[in-house]
Amino acid sequence: MANQQTMLYQGVHIPRPVLNVDLHVLPDFTGRVVLYIENGKVKCDRRLLEEEHICALDTFIEMAREMELRIQEVAGGTDSDTNS
Repeated sequence: MANQQTMLYQGVHIPRPVLNVDLHVLPDFTGRVVLYIENGKVKCDRRLLEEEHICALDTFIEMAREMELRIQEVAGGTDSDTNS
């Protein structure tokens, strides 16, 4: 019989996969954490601050358009000197 420890996969109940994760937060931490997982292993984790939000690039562009923001591409990199 199925329970919380199994899941139905292609008509068969199998054990749920478990990912043990060591988070780098204090024991009394309450909040959001982003995990980067590669091949089933956690490569890094990062706490999100209250004012931080995550979305896909297309969602960000859609939100910017709804707010009538204009996004303009800037030539050069962060180290380009426009005064030379």
